[in-house]
Amino acid sequence: MTKLPNTRFAVLPPRLAVPSQAELEARFRAFFIKMRSNRYSGHRLIKLGYDQERKIKFLAEQAWVRRMREAGISTIKKAELPALDALAREGARLVGPSTEDEVYRFAAALHAESGWMREVSTWIMNEMLRHLAAGGRGFAMPPVILAGPPGIGKSHFARTIARILGSPVRMIDVGGGSAGFRISGTEKGWGSEQPGIPVETILATHVANPIMVVDEVDKAGTLYGIKGGSTSITTSLLQMLEPGTARSFECPFYRVPFDMSRVVWIMTANDANTIPAPLRDRSRLFVLPKLTAADAAAHFDRLIDGDQTQVSDLARCRDFIMKLADRPEGISLRRITQLANAARAPMPRMLH
Repeated sequence: MTKLPNTRFAVLPPRLAVPSQAELEARFRAFFIKMRSNRYSGHRLIKLGYDQERKIKFLAEQAWVRRMREAGISTIKKAELPALDALAREGARLVGPSTEDEVYRFAAALHAESGWMREVSTWIMNEMLRHLAAGGRGFAMPPVILAGPPGIGKSHFARTIARILGSPVRMIDVGGGSAGFRISGTEKGWGSEQPGIPVETILATHVANPIMVVDEVDKAGTLYGIKGGSTSITTSLLQMLEPGTARSFECPFYRVPFDMSRVVWIMTANDANTIPAPLRDRSRLFVLPKLTAADAAAHFDRLIDGDQTQVSDLARCRDFIMKLADRPEGISLRRITQLANAARAPMPRMLH
């Protein structure tokens, strides 16, 4: 059995890397030729006849079917096999810092872009340093929930982490539907079959630690299938958040075990009080305030950095942003971005 290099992570068991029928035919053909060559002491050119070729194809087909059955993937469609085979053979990459210096640079970049999340970014930095000190590889942190008012950049922060790392990121909006199959995959009883978003992402990118962002997890509920089955975001998430069950997660679509323990989970919520208790218990919860006037102004300055807009215009816009931030409802990142775009827009020319 081939051992994966230290830079790869075994998401699938190596036993799932079953040789194709063509590979098995080539092996049987080479064996037949060697046997006949030994019989004639290598003094003649060996050619196989029609009967030998037919027997080779038969033996290869029987061997392939047996190997597929032993690996537990005989029911998977042929179109789905290449992706599973490649992941089982090659493993998946682990993206992220591999040294303390890289961790510090990552944390500095994250803090520079999302300074108002300094408490979270400091926690992430410390978790990464502990992970590396324990001999870990790639970006890793426990599941985290970012709770706070809308517009403070919770999802933006998660996407920023992924962009700095160069990691795949997928957004799962609970507010758009409470179907847990988006996490775990579709089970029998649903109108269609498909893998869950985490499995789908790993198969497509060959990255073992993609970032999954679950928006509005405080709205998690239950959805019922057309044949009576039920699923929920909470139930599906729990098997991913628990390290023990995540290591041997059986995808209901492929019906093979995936090691999902390296997937990074970032959940967001508007109301910390309505987050399901099982999710709170398994995650690090940060309850975040609205943007301060200073943080809002700093984000505006970063957006217009290097712009040639007149200083007086920028100063008025910055003051306006700080006044909005001081209001009870606060100001959102989206609004700050709109104002920065407006400040950069050229003034219309006056007609004479």
